[in-house]
Amino acid sequence: MPGERYPPRNLGLEDLIAVLVSEHAIMKEGLRRAKEATERRDFDSVSKALKELDPIFRQHIADEESQILRLLISKLGVKGAAEEIRVFQQHRPIYRLMEKVARLANLPTAELEADQTELNALFDEHTAAEELHVFPRVASLQKKQGL
Repeated sequence: MPGERYPPRNLGLEDLIAVLVSEHAIMKEGLRRAKEATERRDFDSVSKALKELDPIFRQHIADEESQILRLLISKLGVKGAAEEIRVFQQHRPIYRLMEKVARLANLPTAELEADQTELNALFDEHTAAEELHVFPRVASLQKKQGL
C-alpha cells in the first residue's frame, strides 16, 4: 500500500485491541455511508467517505500486522498462527477493493454497486474473524504467558 508510513501505536495489548475493535465500528460506519451514497448515485460522497477511511485503515493494518500478528507468530509459530495469518492476508484485497470503489466513484457505473457490496461483505467477514477469533486468541495468550 503506497503512501505515508504508519508506525505502530505504542499501546498495551488490551488497549490496542480495544482501539482496533472501535476502529472496526468506525470503518463499518464509513462503508455504510459510502454504500448509501452509491445507492443515491452521490459519487462524490462515496469517494469522500472512502478517502476518510484510508488513514484509519492504514494505521489499523500497521498495528494489527506489526503487533498482533507478530506476537502470535512469535508465540505460536507460523503453523500455529496459520488461521490468523489467513485473516490478516485479507487486508490487502480489502484495501485494493476500497481503492477501486473510490476510483469507480469518479466514473458512475453498475460495477461500482457490485464492488461496494463486495467490499462491505468482505470487510464484515474480516472484522468478525478478528473480533471473534484473532483478538480473543491473542488476549488468551497474553494472560497465559504474561505478555
